[in-house]
Amino acid sequence: MVTLDELGVAISNMVEEYAEDIIGKLEKRLDETAQEIVKYISTHAPRSGGTKPFANSFVAEPIGSGVNKTIVIFSNEKGKLTHLLEFGFTHRSGKYVGPRPFMRPAYDLLTPKMLEDIKSIIEKGDD
Repeated sequence: MVTLDELGVAISNMVEEYAEDIIGKLEKRLDETAQEIVKYISTHAPRSGGTKPFANSFVAEPIGSGVNKTIVIFSNEKGKLTHLLEFGFTHRSGKYVGPRPFMRPAYDLLTPKMLEDIKSIIEKGDD
């Protein structure tokens, strides 16, 4: 026979295991989306830069873990150029160089699917 205390402990353990499983699935989906965004950027960003193309300089760096995990995507070598290429700029000569957006389109394209997947994971426990 199981006491109420034992039943409570068993339920608590089951809920904790389920929560850990869900958090792992959420982290995995976040990592996958970050890699998809980096891949999108590497194919759509300008290829200038000689042997070290600007498009290949982007990385996804995780900060924190679990439900507090954030992933920052940035150019680890040529970060000072990113906003100029993304939004456009006026050259010192006065010539306007138009924007070539690559970061915002990646976010707009890939984030909605990730959010739907996260919602499904939270609601149903699905991958």
